[in-house]
Amino acid sequence: MINWSNIKDFNKSKNTDLVNSINEQKLEQKKVVVLFEEKMKIFATERSIESSLDILNISIQLANIRGNLIRSFEQYVRNLEEEILKLNRIIEKNSKKS
Repeated sequence: MINWSNIKDFNKSKNTDLVNSINEQKLEQKKVVVLFEEKMKIFATERSIESSLDILNISIQLANIRGNLIRSFEQYVRNLEEEILKLNRIIEKNSKKS
């Protein structure tokens, strides 16, 4: 049986920073989505160049935020995969000892 208490924290500081970054990006995304919805209502009534440019700018911001979120989640998944591989090695090592 594996003593899980002996396993080091899962890159605690690195992942804490990554999780904080993801949470900040998600919060920013929510704000931008609300702004997008408001500006879309304005665009739907006005149909002006200014309102269409506002929507375009907000769409670009939203795309950038989502791109950053995707990269952050990909990094988080890679970190988890590394930890799973480490744990599997520990399990294999301990099962060979038994």
